[in-house]
Amino acid sequence: MVVLVGNPRAGSRTRAVAEAVARALLGRTGEPPGSAQVLELAEIVGVSFGPAPAYGATDGPDPFETVRSARLLVVATPAYKGSYTGLLKVFLDQFDHRQLAGVTAVPVAVAASPTHADAAAAALRDVLVELGARVPAPPLAVRESQLARTDEVAAHWADEHAHALAFHPTARA
Repeated sequence: MVVLVGNPRAGSRTRAVAEAVARALLGRTGEPPGSAQVLELAEIVGVSFGPAPAYGATDGPDPFETVRSARLLVVATPAYKGSYTGLLKVFLDQFDHRQLAGVTAVPVAVAASPTHADAAAAALRDVLVELGARVPAPPLAVRESQLARTDEVAAHWADEHAHALAFHPTARA
């Protein structure tokens, strides 16, 4: 399982939600709760809109190959201007059409209002499907008012939808 966090701020609440979803899903497969690999885009992607270049991390595995080879991919973003973040967009734009075929994905969005959370989650779902990922369950839209209950929200979503993901640790979904 791979967790892709599209928040431009490392260590965000978005990451906490994504990791809670990963733990909840892993708990239903018998895999160890900490076995998900987390890719924090704020740490690995360099983006600059000013005159100085920005550089991402150069150490570690290729994040694109990590995402392409995931059996289950949890992609999390805060809602930003009605959609997912530009940082996540820049990263996902590096994949060709249908390049995520064979990957089962779970879109997760965090926002202040249910409308914004739903819109960002739906937009993220659409781009993942365009890239070829299988998205068999509805996206998880988390309101900021629910963040104190992140584990409970993630567990409830996993209870309702883990069966649709058909995630088996030993076989690619």
